[in-house]
Amino acid sequence: MTDVLIVGAGPTGLALATRLHDLGVRVRIIDKHDGVLELTKSAALHARTLEHLRDLGVADAVLAEGQRVDVLALRTGHRDRIAVDFRTLADTAYPFMVDIPQARTEHLLIDRLAERGVRVERGTECVAIEQRTDGVRATVTADGRSRTLEARWLVGCDGARSTVRGLLGIERTGAPYADDWVLCDAVVDWPLPRNEMTFSGDTEGIFGVFPLPGDRRYRLAYTATPGVEPSIEDAQRCMARTGIEGTIHAVDEFWTFSLAHEQAVRYRGGRVFLAGDAGHVHTPFGGQGLNLGVGDAMNLAWRLAAVIDGADAGLLDGYQDERHPVAAEVIAFTHRGAQAMLLRGDPRRHLRDAALTLLRSSDRARRALARRFSQLDHRYRRASGTGGRAGDLVGGDRLPDPEFFDGLTQRTRRLHDLLPHDRHTLLLTDPAQAEGLSVPDSCAVRLITPDWAAAHTTRGVATALDRGRATARLHGSAYLVRPDRHIARIGSPGELTSAPPVPAAREESR
Repeated sequence: MTDVLIVGAGPTGLALATRLHDLGVRVRIIDKHDGVLELTKSAALHARTLEHLRDLGVADAVLAEGQRVDVLALRTGHRDRIAVDFRTLADTAYPFMVDIPQARTEHLLIDRLAERGVRVERGTECVAIEQRTDGVRATVTADGRSRTLEARWLVGCDGARSTVRGLLGIERTGAPYADDWVLCDAVVDWPLPRNEMTFSGDTEGIFGVFPLPGDRRYRLAYTATPGVEPSIEDAQRCMARTGIEGTIHAVDEFWTFSLAHEQAVRYRGGRVFLAGDAGHVHTPFGGQGLNLGVGDAMNLAWRLAAVIDGADAGLLDGYQDERHPVAAEVIAFTHRGAQAMLLRGDPRRHLRDAALTLLRSSDRARRALARRFSQLDHRYRRASGTGGRAGDLVGGDRLPDPEFFDGLTQRTRRLHDLLPHDRHTLLLTDPAQAEGLSVPDSCAVRLITPDWAAAHTTRGVATALDRGRATARLHGSAYLVRPDRHIARIGSPGELTSAPPVPAAREESR
């Protein structure tokens, strides 16, 4: 029996498999398709996802292959309305987006898994699930034959038409959109800078132009012309929605698809979980989908690993409590954005244009939008097991990742680089906090301080010297940080170590 069986080898399933394997979990991953689908699908990778991919060991490869995008420009009525500049993101190693075809992201994750000795079992479809008290039995078909796979837990990462969700009988709330969308990758002469993604709306619909790696390569995403088959001629006509003169020279292939704003009412049924598009779907406004799914995977992985290692199975309830509200917010945000861009002849479009112009004049609003699109502001402040406050940081927030010069190693580092990937970390900011400290083996201890004398004399704690005080907003408190880089609790070291970082297993859950 394997520990976790993952159904679906898209970005969510592959990220989950990689993370679980790195955490020492026995994992199998199956997919009904014979290979990676070279479809025109998601392309945008935001800052938070790049942080996750760094932990998975593929961020450098993504950066080497991808197209950096610094600005998301929103245009309506053939005019620039607002530019969201990701270079304003101050506490991440990735103050930008990266556009790279989803298939390449999948190949990079597959290669990483292969290095770990895990392969995707292709042409294998899950057709039935039977749950028991100690595990799950999945019936799968491959090469025309049926067999059963047994696992302690199963995760459905099998997309918007999830078979796993259907087998669980979990309903979705929401509704489809009236407009079909067209996606294609194309060779385009486009006059705007290559570091800019443009999303335009007028009285005819929406047209998005997203730079891809390669000479004059772009992803085009636009609302379909009713009753018209996609073609270069139709795409060229629809490009007029931007008010910018560009020329489409060639298209790889057109893909037409329907959209919805829908969410599964729950992400769990017994020992089976949903992640990624199996749990939530929405418009491509802002490129949120793939990123949201990878966030699901990183949240669920450390919980499953802890429970498999003996923690209380109740820890898994936090996945629904944290990720379901986050997805609901993203669905609402992308719905409002798409609807606003699709007002067409609605007289309210003038109010929309005025509102966007007002936002453009506010640096604070534009920075807030950059954080929202980048998913750096996803947080779990009201979730069980989180608590405490230090300045503007609250338990459940993502730990900031400022760059600082470490006076001990004599090199520039990132705060996240101090923290191990496989366990909770007690992060101290005052050398006095380390005196007489006792923590369980399941928790690492790190100290970052501007005090040069104490940094050189503190023993038994891995220490970084931040003389430039780049991490000053953290000083004065201690932080219990989860493996997914979210703060569990803030307080004194004694308060944070009085209970283990993950609950101990109940006898019946072992």
